[in-house]
Amino acid sequence: FAGITATYHPSNLPNHLPGKSSNECWAFQEMRKDLEARGFQASDPRVVITVLDDDSSMHPKYFEALTYHFMTAGPNLRYLRTWQPPICHFKNFLRQPVLVRISSLFSTLSELAGLANPFDCHVTYSTYSISLALASAVGGWDPDHLAEDWHMFAKCSVKTEGRVRCFPIFLPVLNYTPEEDGYWETLCSRWTQAKRHALGLSEVVYVLSSSFLAFLELPSWRSRLTFSWRLSPLLAKFVQTHFVNGMAGVWNVMAQLVIHVYVLRLWCTQEFDSSCDGPPGEAQILRNSMWIYIQQRATAVMAFASIFSGGLGAIYFHMVKDRVEGNVQEHWKTRSLALMWLIIEIEVSLCGIIQSFVFGALPLWIACIRIIGSMRFTHSVVGMAGRGPNEDLPSP
Repeated sequence: FAGITATYHPSNLPNHLPGKSSNECWAFQEMRKDLEARGFQASDPRVVITVLDDDSSMHPKYFEALTYHFMTAGPNLRYLRTWQPPICHFKNFLRQPVLVRISSLFSTLSELAGLANPFDCHVTYSTYSISLALASAVGGWDPDHLAEDWHMFAKCSVKTEGRVRCFPIFLPVLNYTPEEDGYWETLCSRWTQAKRHALGLSEVVYVLSSSFLAFLELPSWRSRLTFSWRLSPLLAKFVQTHFVNGMAGVWNVMAQLVIHVYVLRLWCTQEFDSSCDGPPGEAQILRNSMWIYIQQRATAVMAFASIFSGGLGAIYFHMVKDRVEGNVQEHWKTRSLALMWLIIEIEVSLCGIIQSFVFGALPLWIACIRIIGSMRFTHSVVGMAGRGPNEDLPSP
């Protein structure tokens, strides 16, 4: 190593909200000073920054792969890219409660699918790499935002007129999901984390407001349309992640309630049919309509896809089982790939909708209400193995 150093983020700095983003803002400024002291340029084009959490377990070949991708990207594109390894929430998988375990499976598979999809506008998440030149060009990390990873990518996209893209490095990073001493305490910690993640919804507001300012500053309608076209995949990704994923489970349940309760029973009154044997008139038409037919089939397809894809997590788990804490062979549920697949299918069938509501839809609704009043939130650190909630936060 050319050098090893550490920075310590002071408390009570103006506009520095306690959390990861303000920590990185301070560390970035101190790192630039350290580079200059060592004879490097403060924006040295050879330097790549990797952001990771304290529980991130990097693949031993990640930095070699990062160097390769950085060098082969070319002198122009390498400064318009970020690099992202798949985030795999399996480090303490053997100790996770069933609801947390299902949540870990789907978030892990969702990240992997997004990185593998060439049409997806993937956004940096948790652990990622970015060139020092790009980070310096956009002014580094902002100290007053909560979703540090999403906000940095959104900031880079806005300030480069939508040119920045996130590229995958398929060497998984393993990390923990929230864990406490008890079952209920672990669920509460995961709930706290879900509410914090849902506040990334505020980045939709940031992108929209920044786009409005860009419209005022760009010189021509052509440049404005180009800017909108380039930025639209990012906005669509934010909306898809929060609104579509957050409402997926609830939407199907509500649709079935409408079809089977409202349509079939609302008109079944004595005014129409005192026997209530079947839906008359309008209800019969609605029940036989094309939209009802499509919704019914779509619900069945989504239910099957959710259960089936959850089972794919068993394959992923066994690919990285050597990096999971604990002895996989000692646990009968995970010892066999086929048995683990079957168990996951049963767990997702029974508890998938519940975890989707508890860790998806409900935190999203709470976030929607909270951002009406404020865009500034304190980073809530959840309990991890050996660390209590908010233990690492500086004083506000």
